[in-house]
Amino acid sequence: MKAEFFKWITLTKKIPVYLVLIISLSFSAAFLFYQTRYINPIAILKAKSDDCILPYSLVRINDEKLTHPLMFATVDDESEDLLPLKEQINAYILEKQKSNVLKNASVYFNSFSDEEWFVINPEIQYNGASLFKVPFMIALLKEAEDNPELLNRKIYYEKPSGEYGPQAILEHNLTPGKYYTLRELLLYAVAYSVNDAAFMIVNNFKFGTLNKFLAAINMKPGELHVEYYATIEEYSRFFRVLFNAGYLDNDMSEYALELLSKSDFNDGIKRRLDRDIVVANKFGERGVNDERELHEFAIVYLKEQPYLIGIMTHGKDYKELKDVLSDISNMVFEEMKKAL
Repeated sequence: MKAEFFKWITLTKKIPVYLVLIISLSFSAAFLFYQTRYINPIAILKAKSDDCILPYSLVRINDEKLTHPLMFATVDDESEDLLPLKEQINAYILEKQKSNVLKNASVYFNSFSDEEWFVINPEIQYNGASLFKVPFMIALLKEAEDNPELLNRKIYYEKPSGEYGPQAILEHNLTPGKYYTLRELLLYAVAYSVNDAAFMIVNNFKFGTLNKFLAAINMKPGELHVEYYATIEEYSRFFRVLFNAGYLDNDMSEYALELLSKSDFNDGIKRRLDRDIVVANKFGERGVNDERELHEFAIVYLKEQPYLIGIMTHGKDYKELKDVLSDISNMVFEEMKKAL
């Protein structure tokens, strides 16, 4: 030990002391940065008050294993701080109902940074239409966790099925007479909302996998080719478990949200947002006779304030309903920017 010490003393005589100090401080700073950035977790959720514990509900996977992953937590009561925003949106909905633009509408909002939330017209049940492609995706990816090669399976697309009629909002479509991998079909089903791609996906996973997921988030089971009705809060659970990576593993949750972030539907929630903001969104459309429903959920990655907004509408004109989605989204966006 003494020999090593004298070697160090001899070395410092050849190197100026100030240079030794600079090197030591630089090394310490680099190590501190590494420890903070890559070792210590970054806290996203911050308590509003040190002496106030809010009542909340936890939803965990309960599949008789030793681990019970947390899918999402919900503060039981709506946020009082968000009451002015809720009242503003509610007044807007009532105005649109008086002018016959809307028959019904519901709105769900959840700030992921502090779990503050509110919901408008939570009792109404809607046919989510293409929103249900999201749990289809989750079911397929759940099976792919155990069988990674599943997504490379090739499926032959012969021709359009026409099972549910034409889609009013459709920018991309499959090419008849071509093979597609399930990975490619996910892109068409989730990002481009192509019905035929979704039908081909459904035929390539076990329907029980879907219902196992629905049961895990306390939702009723689905049936093949049967319309699914649920409340706006129930539909929000699909997106909350993806953001929290609470059902799929981290890689699959990330992949699912990347697919949603490639959505080509820009006329609703995203229309008036800043173009540099990442948005993972999915819409659903349904038309019966002269009735129209247009729904959309989006996770908006607004810097340190990511939030989930869901808007479900029922009216008579898709263009007017797109405007409703855009207007409500802009109200929320402007309010959230104030917290930055």
